[in-house]
Amino acid sequence: MKRFWGLLFLLACSPEYGISDNNDVADPIVDTAVEQQTTPPVKMDVATPPEETYAAIHVEPYDYDFGEVDVNCEYEYDVVITSIGTEPLIIDSFDYAHTPELDLVGNHKFPIYLKPGATLVLTFKYHEVDLIPDTGRMFIYSNALGKREQMITHQGIGIATGNKIDLFEQEEINKADILFVIDNSCSMIDEQAGMADNAENFIDDLMTAGVDFEISVITTDDPTPVSDPITPDTTDAAKEFSDAVLRGNGGSGTEMGQEMAKQALDPIRGMIQPREDAALSVVVVSDEDDFSPLTELEYYDFFLSIKEEELFFFHSVVSLGFGCGTDTGDRYVDQSNLTGGMYLDICSPWGDNLNTIANSNYIIVTQYPLTEVAVPGTVEVFLDGIPLKKGWYYDIASNSVILEDRGLVVGDEMFQVMYDYLGECPL
Repeated sequence: MKRFWGLLFLLACSPEYGISDNNDVADPIVDTAVEQQTTPPVKMDVATPPEETYAAIHVEPYDYDFGEVDVNCEYEYDVVITSIGTEPLIIDSFDYAHTPELDLVGNHKFPIYLKPGATLVLTFKYHEVDLIPDTGRMFIYSNALGKREQMITHQGIGIATGNKIDLFEQEEINKADILFVIDNSCSMIDEQAGMADNAENFIDDLMTAGVDFEISVITTDDPTPVSDPITPDTTDAAKEFSDAVLRGNGGSGTEMGQEMAKQALDPIRGMIQPREDAALSVVVVSDEDDFSPLTELEYYDFFLSIKEEELFFFHSVVSLGFGCGTDTGDRYVDQSNLTGGMYLDICSPWGDNLNTIANSNYIIVTQYPLTEVAVPGTVEVFLDGIPLKKGWYYDIASNSVILEDRGLVVGDEMFQVMYDYLGECPL
């Protein structure tokens, strides 16, 4: 208790004894900054992941247009394939669909490896032959990332330089050898009489046309001429011809018109030798078919061995199956078709038949060369302005129209060929 009262006394009398609170004393300076200590990073051995590698493809150009090109000329262009990835580009195959005029030059062996940065050049060729559009499309199959299938395309179309019409006239025959082969079997009396009655008109037509003619007559069972040749100088040529065709009906019933003509014209054993510069016409008159031993092609080959194709004609006056005649003359008609001759109906008026034969005095050529190089597919043929739809074709190699059926042309018509033509190819 004495301590308590003593402590209380000191507190009450603290000024007198020099005792005070510490508010009047400056606080000691204390550095409160915390010292920053830098700890070096811990070094760890972590492996760096490798860069991702890939194959990539670039094609230039993707699409190419040849545009309008001259027909029959050749054009080329290149496609460059570049490997732009970080690993080799492997081309497994090409799939190329195209029209015939387009093509890929050269052959390629697969697979094709292209290192990064390497290139492959593909050359495409265009040889246009018509006026029809052409297209090509190629797929390139490879290991390119995101482009396993790369497509390239190209196209073009041919154009002509202009249009032209070539005109041809047939050469008129001024020298003609005519061999009549008359059927003298038992059924031919009326037909022979019809020929004889019109003999004068036939000769007059030849005379009027100014033809230098030589007429010989044989039968279907004998190659021997029944008279001397009848010419413009023959005295009363019309009567001589009329008498020559009246052969009677006592001949063989096995008619061999082609064979008798062959024997009569044989260069060694035959008794009729055609003039070298004259056209040669064989005219068979029969109401039955032919029983000659060889084929039509064999006789055709013989006839063309003694006379140029343009100067030989095999005419048939036979039964065509229209109501008269013993049998149709199919084999004779076939030979007429082969040689470009005519086939006439023996049942028709004889004046018309002989007039047609007399006026067939033109050399019908089979080849018509064009003055400019034609565009195939544009060639058209006309006779006096009327389209000729068949019996001919255009031959590219010779740049000519080839007439397959000379029987389509009488001779006095204008033969016209219209076509688109080509210019020179650019250098």
